Amino acid sequence: MADSHTGDDERNERPTNENEQATASANRRTLLKGIGAFATVGAGGVLASEAASAAGDFGDYSSPSGEVTIPAGEYTWDDDDLDIGSSDALIGGGNPGDVVVNMAGGTMDGNISGRFENIVIRGDNKDSKSGIDVADGAVIDGFHWPEGGQQSEDRCFYNPDGGTRATVKNSSWAWMVNNGAYTDKMPMTYENCASINNNIAGIRVGHRESDTSDVTYIRNCLIALTQTPEYDDTNSPHARGIRMRQKGTFVIENCYFVYLDVDGAADLIEIHDGAEDSDVTIRNCAFYNDTDRDLVRDKGNGMADVTIEDCSFHGSGSDRIEPDYDGNGLVDKDVTFPLPSEITGYKVADEAEGVGAGIGPWDGSSTGSTSTTDEEDTTDPANYEHTLVLEASEENPVDDSATPGDFDLDVFVSGEATFGETAEQDQDSITSTSDGGSQIEVNNLKPGELDSFRFNGEVVDYMMDDGYDVTVSLDGNTTTFAELVGEETSTGDTTDDSTDDSTDGSTDGSTDDSTDGSTDGSTDGSTDGSTDGSTDGSTDGGSTSTDDLTKRVVVDGDNSGRPTNYTFTVSGDVVRDEDASSRTADGTNWDRVQDFAQDGQVIGLVGSGVDAYRFSGNITSVTVDGEATFTVERGL
Repeated sequence: MADSHTGDDERNERPTNENEQATASANRRTLLKGIGAFATVGAGGVLASEAASAAGDFGDYSSPSGEVTIPAGEYTWDDDDLDIGSSDALIGGGNPGDVVVNMAGGTMDGNISGRFENIVIRGDNKDSKSGIDVADGAVIDGFHWPEGGQQSEDRCFYNPDGGTRATVKNSSWAWMVNNGAYTDKMPMTYENCASINNNIAGIRVGHRESDTSDVTYIRNCLIALTQTPEYDDTNSPHARGIRMRQKGTFVIENCYFVYLDVDGAADLIEIHDGAEDSDVTIRNCAFYNDTDRDLVRDKGNGMADVTIEDCSFHGSGSDRIEPDYDGNGLVDKDVTFPLPSEITGYKVADEAEGVGAGIGPWDGSSTGSTSTTDEEDTTDPANYEHTLVLEASEENPVDDSATPGDFDLDVFVSGEATFGETAEQDQDSITSTSDGGSQIEVNNLKPGELDSFRFNGEVVDYMMDDGYDVTVSLDGNTTTFAELVGEETSTGDTTDDSTDDSTDGSTDGSTDDSTDGSTDGSTDGSTDGSTDGSTDGSTDGGSTSTDDLTKRVVVDGDNSGRPTNYTFTVSGDVVRDEDASSRTADGTNWDRVQDFAQDGQVIGLVGSGVDAYRFSGNITSVTVDGEATFTVERGL
């Protein structure tokens, strides 16, 4: 089927399109939690102002020329002009959620024709009628507004004109008064998005000023109404989930709808009379409905061509589907409804009011799997260590010899594996290998299509058809197969992830022979013995001795073994303190993952072990995503 990976060209990387289980997300609350978790030992201590000193004016970055990265930190929106041209990009730096913009005045609006990535807006609108104009070619990736506008005529996104396509992914919006996403003039792609408690419609689509034969895709999205939505004197509370307002071709797949019995609940999916001749496909969606409203309503006199396949119904309300349709409709299967963070990969998405434990299907009453197999729960991430997401390029095939939709690849992992929510179980397969691992066989991955899998252990090999391109995401972090199996290394890391399981000396000694390998070679291979080779100390031509660094950060992981992702930046040098670091006896994978440091910044992941670092200067920023305890010791 496929050629060996050893002859493949280097694959292009794009931002991930599905982060079912991201561990790198951070937001304002986790930042403040990290600062508050500091315990000071010895003289001095860390002041919160040191860690929160990155605040600035968003207006300094909001009209980029070319590609501009806004440094991780908190900023203020005070009627700033957001304007991103078709050849421009504004990208939030750091980890997902590390750039936070606080509403201080004016209206959160602007124009986007280029790329807008990794930006969190906090606070409600100060003036009415918010809305980012999303123009042809725009790509919005990792935008979150948990508080929403909450003012007259507010919406999060709006199409000013028609066009070929705009894309919104890995994003969330809540509490908009006049449509969450008001995008009914051109084909749209929504992937891995969450719409929470928005009035009129969570997502409004149509091809009013574009070719109606083009396709709007809404994939792997969560649309929820759990509280009465905000409204104003121009409307009333009447919240549809997805509303097809104008004629077009629409595909809604792998989506979750959660509608509780609250004032203002409307139909979960509505085909408006303006979309009466549309072609609508709804497949593999899960409906949790406690209301008497329709799952699917057709206001277009039955003229739409509707297909409904492999969907499921849960809850105490209506399971009515109004239009005639092709396909098997509703089928009986258990479903675990994900939280917004699991859909988007950003923990800040869970901070929208109205979602969380004890609410609707998130009370644990609806559990199980979207799979029809009884052997294992394929949606419970606790059963598997890793989530692998694959997205075929929209541009496949990339040469004349490739056949569209005939893209096959095999992934070999060292442990057990199972299907994720977007796997095609009727085409893909998973088999055990003789060495105790698993072979994941992906067949006929079509352009733009997503497949996801969960597995234990590591990716050890892969085989992929020539002439195709695929984006790879592991645990919410974009990577490549070559990097996963050790053919190339990520920026700032001098060793391969594939060597993490080989306990110690050989790893560090072979990769860091220009620095103090004799010291690192005797330490824990799971930690970044190679970190010393990429820190500030080594950039001067040699390693920095820990004796010269009189301060220490200690990150003590959670005893449960759950991973904590953390970053911190210092104004001086930083190296790992191997003597104060430890890996737990159970050898959890989190404790074997390498951390790395560069230019004074440490990026780490700890399970139930301890990571320690010696440093000089001051700590200038901190993020913490998890339950680890941060301690700073001074005067060593």
